[in-house]
Amino acid sequence: MNKKIGWTGALVALSMLMSACSGGGSNAGNASNGATSAGSNEEKPYEIVYAYPTFDNVPADIQLVQDEVNKIAKEKINVTVKLLPISNSAYTNQINLMMSSGEKLDMIAMLGNYSTQVTRGVLYPLGDIMEENAQGIIDALGEDYYNATKVGGISYGVPSIRDLAQNFGFVMRKDLVDQYNIELGTIKNFEEFGKAFKTLKENEPDMVSATNLAGGTILGTYRTYDPLGNELGVLLNSGLADLNVVNWFATEEYEKMVRQLREWYLAGYILKDAATNPESNHAIVKSGKAAGYFTQMKPGFDAQESRMTSHPMVSVQTVEPVAKTDTVTNVAIGVAAKSANPAKTLQFLNLMYTDKEIVNLIDWGIEGKHYVKMEGQDNMIKYPDGITGDNVGYKNYGWMHGNQFLSYVFEGDEPDVYVKMEAFNQNAAKSKALGFSFNGDNVKNEIAASNAVLLQYKGVLESGSVDVDKVLPEFLKKLEESGINKIIAEKQSQLNEWAATNGT
Repeated sequence: MNKKIGWTGALVALSMLMSACSGGGSNAGNASNGATSAGSNEEKPYEIVYAYPTFDNVPADIQLVQDEVNKIAKEKINVTVKLLPISNSAYTNQINLMMSSGEKLDMIAMLGNYSTQVTRGVLYPLGDIMEENAQGIIDALGEDYYNATKVGGISYGVPSIRDLAQNFGFVMRKDLVDQYNIELGTIKNFEEFGKAFKTLKENEPDMVSATNLAGGTILGTYRTYDPLGNELGVLLNSGLADLNVVNWFATEEYEKMVRQLREWYLAGYILKDAATNPESNHAIVKSGKAAGYFTQMKPGFDAQESRMTSHPMVSVQTVEPVAKTDTVTNVAIGVAAKSANPAKTLQFLNLMYTDKEIVNLIDWGIEGKHYVKMEGQDNMIKYPDGITGDNVGYKNYGWMHGNQFLSYVFEGDEPDVYVKMEAFNQNAAKSKALGFSFNGDNVKNEIAASNAVLLQYKGVLESGSVDVDKVLPEFLKKLEESGINKIIAEKQSQLNEWAATNGT
């Protein structure tokens, strides 16, 4: 464990020691809050602001759920939490604004940008205080998955416990598949989806086949490579073949895929405003505007998406499951670098991995109001009478928040879905770079410049909404000017060093 302690960590450790010496007991880590209840020596609970992305509206009953979480957290570790869901399309910008303005922020959920947030200095180095405050997380994850988050030997976040490998494909409304005899099961690769899309367009001219992830791109949720942290230098074939880092956007495979997307866009198969539409895939399918979407998958996926879209859904896999560092860290939670009390924040995060009651409150809400247990099945739940996915007062994403394997299983899923998910993780192929985390400190400026280029071009290219002949060369030229080749060289050097050390 790295023992280098920064100023914040040192101050927290010193305050904990002083509080313990003066009889602070289990509330020692709260000393930096500095407030006490009137007429007593009890410390005021430290409030943790936990920001995370959401693909739906803010739940109506979020305050009720928050209050129930806080009853437990206050009793156990003397903290309260403020749940702060932010629309995924605005999430990154909002977090950046909160950081720059000094607004209170303690804990951050991250989807696919862990490496970038480490490079930007947004996250507190958990390795300094992990064993003391959150050994339960390490125990629940296991050393291998915990170590996968380390950059330069230091962990800055922890992955949620869910599917830690990924396969990719497409999910579509089952009623449409059945009605129009769409043979999803015969589709074996990306190009062949066009057959299904053509059949749908002929029968449902006002409906598109595919939409984008809100705030993302089609190819952001259909990956045939190991992104090595940030897509700026990748391993082809999901990292299964070799450790040769290349510019993904300059490959023949990428060009072929964006040309295919352009063809589908012009044929009316893709949502016209897919590059900018802030709605979630679920909302777009639920509204009847689209039939499905490209996505990563896992055991129990069809049932999950059926609940989220309010339509029975069926999927087809075209990219086999592979475990990569990014599939471990692509859903991660970290402590904000400017948190006033990282120790207490980490203690609450530890509850999200070890306390079943906390996990199910955050995932499902309040028993009897937002769900009920199914008769004779202690671990299975369903909506109460009169409640549906459309009118329930609270919903969330169990895969995002801590240890999903402590979560109840919802009606429609197989009771042993998490047993199957664990087997899925264990049996997946493994990238040759699994466990490698790129440290971008030496190329910070190049990464920032390249990310700006990605922001400008990826969305439009990967939704098919622009002329590939014109825009792709511009994109590649600007990437070279921004320094992507320097990033690739640095990444290759670090990967070679990592491979030599790890005997890969």
